[in-house]
Amino acid sequence: MDRTGSFPLIEPESPLVGGNLHVPPFRDSDQPGADTVVPSPTATPLPQAKRGPVAKRRFQKGCLQIKNGMAYCFYYADNQGADGTTETRRVRHFIGRIGTDGMSERAARREHDRIMQQVNEKRGSVAPTIHGQTFMDAVNAWRKAIAPNLSPSTVRGHESYLKCHILPKFKESAPHTLDVPTLQQFITDLRVTLSRKTVENILGTVFAILKYADKCGMRTRKVGFSDLKIGSSIKPKPEFFTSAQAQAIIQAAPEPYKTLFAVASGTGARAGEILALTVSDLNFEKKTISISKSADDNTRQIRQPKTDNSEATLPMPSALESVLQNYLSHHWTPNPTNLLFPNRKGTHPRWRDNVVKYGLKPILKALKMTTKEVGLHAFRHGLATELADSSAPLPVLQKQMRHADIRTTLRLYAHVISKTHRDFMESVGQRSIGTNVPIGTERNA
Repeated sequence: MDRTGSFPLIEPESPLVGGNLHVPPFRDSDQPGADTVVPSPTATPLPQAKRGPVAKRRFQKGCLQIKNGMAYCFYYADNQGADGTTETRRVRHFIGRIGTDGMSERAARREHDRIMQQVNEKRGSVAPTIHGQTFMDAVNAWRKAIAPNLSPSTVRGHESYLKCHILPKFKESAPHTLDVPTLQQFITDLRVTLSRKTVENILGTVFAILKYADKCGMRTRKVGFSDLKIGSSIKPKPEFFTSAQAQAIIQAAPEPYKTLFAVASGTGARAGEILALTVSDLNFEKKTISISKSADDNTRQIRQPKTDNSEATLPMPSALESVLQNYLSHHWTPNPTNLLFPNRKGTHPRWRDNVVKYGLKPILKALKMTTKEVGLHAFRHGLATELADSSAPLPVLQKQMRHADIRTTLRLYAHVISKTHRDFMESVGQRSIGTNVPIGTERNA
């Protein structure tokens, strides 16, 4: 160690050097074993005076060296002596054998990176933030390249989470500092005031930006939902209209709400998809309805639906066909956009909030039904619940709901007890319950 407190650098024999730390070559007779402390030669005698303040320990990349079919990791570690003083020593850590009977060089490098991550975390060292590679830079890159390809409602959700929760915490942080401990503490703090679902959405925003940052060449940590503990919460069952309730609502509603509610109940389409329907999407010859676009809730712009799986051709039930035919013949007004449910001027789709406020809620109040947390999505959940209760095959339910992942279908409608399930339990329940006295319960005479 010289007077500046740094170790001398000695060029290694192996060209496989993975960082800014150089180590002397070791002898052919060296054998693998536990971590070995390699003494560092000093260029000049150590000063006898008391050392002054030492700069903050720098982040280490370490050095991977492979020789004679063996992989070693070299790094600096703090070694506390018996007198309580701390000394920095060079350590050699055996990783494994390289070859057909051992690991590959790529696997050795991965293990080297894992070891160095633990070493740096133990020493309290983090990689320096590279100029132009902060989390804010990653967000700006995502906004420019990814956000324009998403639906406006999805972007609004991400931006809300960024503004309220994410950027105040990680704006100036480097992406690679968002590791498991950092994100775990982040979500633990959020769970004090936020629900599990909201925290999951916030994490989804963080992971989406880190994923794109990784593709752009920024250093990131591989962290996923499975690495974090969000905590459990009571998941409320989705509100839905039963078949009888849906029929009562449709019968009591005036046009165009009567037909709009009938489409929602008969197809299970989402509100934006219904409001974006045009007359050309209806095929009465084949008795189908084409779902290929969606109206944004805020801007009323018509664009692609929620996911690729959302684009589908759904069957048109006979009862719905009669309602649509009557609506087109007596209530529909031609408009330049050919929308099935346009606004009064015929220029844009209707506002979903206005449909709920002026079309659905008054009917619910008149029928003395709950109006809390109920919207057009209740028709969709009602149809799915009815299909699940009638023991419809899971692929049929998934195709009608157009979920991209079947796990979404299972998660949303796992609470439904199907008719087949009830029939089986009913057949078992036909046993003589209570007529035969179980063994050991006879009263003594």
